[in-house]
Amino acid sequence: MKNFTWWNPTIVIFGEGTIPQIADQLAVSGVKSVLLVYGGKAVFKNGVYTQVTEALTKKGIEFPELGGVKPNPTIDKVREGVARVKASMVDAVLAVGGGSVFDTAKAIAAGAFYDGDAWDFFEGKAQELNRALPVFGVLTASATASEVNNITVVSNPQKASKTSFVSPFLYPRVSIIDPSAQFSLPEDQTVNGGIDVMIHIMERIFDGAADVELMDEMGYALIRSMMKIIPELRENPENYAARAQYAWAASLGHDGSLSCGRGERGDFSSHKLGHSLSLLFNTPHGASLSVMMPAWARYLYTERPAPFARFADAVFGVGAGGEEDMAIEGIERLEGFFRSVGAPTTLRELGVKEADIDKLAQNAAQFAPFGVLKSLDADDITEIYKLAY
Repeated sequence: MKNFTWWNPTIVIFGEGTIPQIADQLAVSGVKSVLLVYGGKAVFKNGVYTQVTEALTKKGIEFPELGGVKPNPTIDKVREGVARVKASMVDAVLAVGGGSVFDTAKAIAAGAFYDGDAWDFFEGKAQELNRALPVFGVLTASATASEVNNITVVSNPQKASKTSFVSPFLYPRVSIIDPSAQFSLPEDQTVNGGIDVMIHIMERIFDGAADVELMDEMGYALIRSMMKIIPELRENPENYAARAQYAWAASLGHDGSLSCGRGERGDFSSHKLGHSLSLLFNTPHGASLSVMMPAWARYLYTERPAPFARFADAVFGVGAGGEEDMAIEGIERLEGFFRSVGAPTTLRELGVKEADIDKLAQNAAQFAPFGVLKSLDADDITEIYKLAY
């Protein structure tokens, strides 16, 4: 294993009935006012907004609000939030929602003390972040693990760019995870979120790192569990045991622990390829990944079969044959699982036309070269999109 430092300061309060505890945690931290950031109608329908605001009111904590955060969050909403906190400074930012809300809250927290545009952080133009408002959160949709990591992902439609920014100041101080708050999620959101969880793990176990069997085995176990949980939740969306394991698997899959000893955070090529789909076609994040991960794997498996063969054996029990044969069977079975839960596996299913491939490739290539298992250039990116078609 490579040398590593792993640090995750987020306090997680997990379980049914825990949401009101967010006010206690804010009060203990000396917070008297928070910018309450949330999305759309769901936070009202599932009762989370009421639970949070009633608890804040009882503690005497003020909560100016910023609603309307959408999936694939944009820098415009971040700028709106930054302007709000600069005009009337609060003590913290409170995210109440899923990954998009957490990402927006983190970016607002980063921009609160910065004199320039918050997008500078995403383009690497700003100096290293050395101060941010503290972030707290109540999670309502598990997938991205933004509730336990130091990453924010935001889109800038004006610049045709969707990218991330990482800083130790972006770890939430406290995240509340009540799995019962996710009972009312639409089926497609449960499926897409579950696929995102699986592929966060695959981005690591497919990076070609050696001497990390322990971390790989942890990843395989999480993937096998998600392949049981996702179909169960399609049939029984209010199965608390399944929701709880789904939620915790999401946090474990992208809290940084699976990267320990690997020497890299992971490959994440399929994420970068998927970001262009989300940006240009408003594709749900998980749906972009169910298309791009198998296509990326098909492009690479003959050149680097070993990690795909190990995955095929560990997850699907493909224990016989040469590495290439095992690898392609594992990729095909993965695609089969995605189809079985109603997820797309081709660009055509996402409404992408063959003529759109060059536009997608050009957008993704602005970040090239990228990739750990193989460094992808513009030609590689084009070929992968063609395989995905």
